[in-house]
Amino acid sequence: MITCYLDSQDYSALTDPKQDSFDRRKIKKALLHLARSKQVRFAFSAAAVCESVALTADTAHLAELKAELLSELCGSNALVSFDRLVRAEINSLVLGTTPPRDMFDPLGRWFPEIPIDETPVQPWERMRELAEEEMKAMGFSRQERRAKARTLIKNGKPRQMLISQLAQQDSTVLITELLKKYPMRPEFAEVMGRYALGNATEKDFNDALMDSLSDPHWMMRWFTTEHALSSPIADMVRKPGRELGQAMRSLAEISARWATSLRNAGLDTDPTGKRGEITLRWQEMEERQLISVAQRMAGAIGIELGEFEGKDFDTHCPGVSAGVRSMYSSVWATVGGGRREEISDSQPVDALHALYAPYVQVFRADRFMAPHIQKHVRNAATVVVPRLSQLVDTLDKRLC
Repeated sequence: MITCYLDSQDYSALTDPKQDSFDRRKIKKALLHLARSKQVRFAFSAAAVCESVALTADTAHLAELKAELLSELCGSNALVSFDRLVRAEINSLVLGTTPPRDMFDPLGRWFPEIPIDETPVQPWERMRELAEEEMKAMGFSRQERRAKARTLIKNGKPRQMLISQLAQQDSTVLITELLKKYPMRPEFAEVMGRYALGNATEKDFNDALMDSLSDPHWMMRWFTTEHALSSPIADMVRKPGRELGQAMRSLAEISARWATSLRNAGLDTDPTGKRGEITLRWQEMEERQLISVAQRMAGAIGIELGEFEGKDFDTHCPGVSAGVRSMYSSVWATVGGGRREEISDSQPVDALHALYAPYVQVFRADRFMAPHIQKHVRNAATVVVPRLSQLVDTLDKRLC
């Protein structure tokens, strides 16, 4: 069996009715056959989920279609969250060991660990909302309702009065309310309802919630009822994409002006050539940035790095290396490669996906980014496929 990672846009291309065609239906059928026959293990990551999230209520249905295909193809084959991948690679660097080969989460949890106090679903919060609605119907003012609510919950936790009231209620009422607000498998809602009534442990609740989040198809359905939840998840990749995209555009502009100044001054007739001034400085900057990015990532997870060179990260941190180097390589295409198109916000996001490229055997990327990623995952023997139309043939050849 081989592993395969699809580009986020593949899920759109294969499910959006506006992009429907005979060829794409044929590709989708072939991929599902390979998944069901267990010949190919299709994998997804937090980046793929975040890019599938609907940004507006109008696109919620398309997000559900993408998530449905993702679930059909990948099942629970989730690659670990960004923070866990980085931690594993940085530990490999510090200890001087080979990086882990398997970056799959055994429970299919694509997201970081979430403390129970920070979870988006708290059953008693819904009961508080219902109590406030009842008080409003009874004629209580907004101030009176808020004052009464404070007697029910303190610091996000139910007071004894609320616990006592909940214990006297039928759990099916609470389960029904939970399913209205957070569509999920009924068995998970049942556990959460029992927890709210004091009949299940905190661990039971947390496990049920994590299992719900692990299924992207059901999670996308949450956002049709609670659309405000989708923005933070979408911003996990889109916000850095916007910020880094702007930074890379500025860097390209500065490099272009510098190259022009060198030519005009007669100091370097080909500053972006193989031995040109800009080329050499850019290579040095890429090395410094790789080290700097890794140091910041390590600091974020509480690890202090010593002195390391770029080649050390290439060896021990293949995902981080592939991500950073792919991004700089793609920007260089504009600086010194003659590319006329403006650097897009999607390039940093594609580089984020590339963190996972060394951990699968077949990796899909768009036509522009594919050669940049391929260049930096050769040691991992990963094949990067630039076109969706080439994917099935590539998989069949790898299976032979």
